[in-house]
Amino acid sequence: MHATAKPHYPPEDVYAGTLLGRLEALHSGVTTMLDWYHVAQRHEHEDAAIAAPRDTPGRSIFCLGAGWGSPDPVDDDIRRVRYGIAEDGLVTMALGLRGPEATSVDTVAQELKLADELGLRTSLHIEASGTITALREHGLLQATTTAVHANGISDEELRMLADAGASISISPDVELKMGFGSPMTGRALVAGLRPTLSIDDVPSVGGDMFSTMRTAFAVQRGLDGSLRSRDLLDFATTDAAASCGLADRTGSITPGKDADIILLRTDDLTVFPVTDPAGTIVSAGRPGLVDAVLVAGRVVKRDGVLVDVDLPALRTHLLASRDRIAAAAGVPARRHLEPPTVGGAGATGAQHRDCRRV
Repeated sequence: MHATAKPHYPPEDVYAGTLLGRLEALHSGVTTMLDWYHVAQRHEHEDAAIAAPRDTPGRSIFCLGAGWGSPDPVDDDIRRVRYGIAEDGLVTMALGLRGPEATSVDTVAQELKLADELGLRTSLHIEASGTITALREHGLLQATTTAVHANGISDEELRMLADAGASISISPDVELKMGFGSPMTGRALVAGLRPTLSIDDVPSVGGDMFSTMRTAFAVQRGLDGSLRSRDLLDFATTDAAASCGLADRTGSITPGKDADIILLRTDDLTVFPVTDPAGTIVSAGRPGLVDAVLVAGRVVKRDGVLVDVDLPALRTHLLASRDRIAAAAGVPARRHLEPPTVGGAGATGAQHRDCRRV
């Protein structure tokens, strides 16, 4: 994605892709989304990535930082974007740290100092053990930082995060699929951290929080049986709002907070009759059950349909964007299903043949 497709994204395609992602999330009941911006090329690309969530009614956090491995200073760029985003609007900002795995500790310190000056929370992808230790030794662990993934770091480093008041974001589907290691859900809880959940990237996995909760739940239950459905709901709502610095505005239906609410159908045959709401949402929830979505009291989805969105025009725009990028990158715009292997396929092969006939 970075080496082949990204160089061929003009700003208008960044806008189209970000718009689709934000609408997909809203359609799936995600009222608040942190967008880790990875298409860093020019100011016009950043502006397009900010314009898309502004054109949707969701609550969005634009997480901007230098590209991984980039030696370029980010100070002026961060300031430019920060001063253009209102503090009290639905679109806010965070700073994406490169961390000591990708740059020097001195640079991390400079970026954290800038984040403090501008009042920005920070997010940091962590892959290697030792990163958290290095940050702590230099006094750089902060309560306003969210560590993403962190697969394989030690229990001691997890406790360091907890002691600092930091948070952790787990992407169970991507982490398992890409071989990062087992999701850190249970270990984080033992260390005193309240995990939050993230989808990560939709070229690889589905873009809804239901499947993310379900994977995290199934994996940890299979390891030690320690979680309840209610835990997963908390990870995706109250704990997530706290990690984004929005606990006073959203995350729970509480007097004084904004009305960020989703309503799920209970008469659908895939969940009827609903006896245990939390268990139903975590074990059988899906975007098709999301009947209504409100963000800050505004209805953005009603009767299962996004409000004031021209879906035919959007689909036409997105197909043109996909085909243009694919042609420029020299990759197929679509992959076709391969015929099933008949010999030795057994029942699975027979099932596939039935599906093809249908």
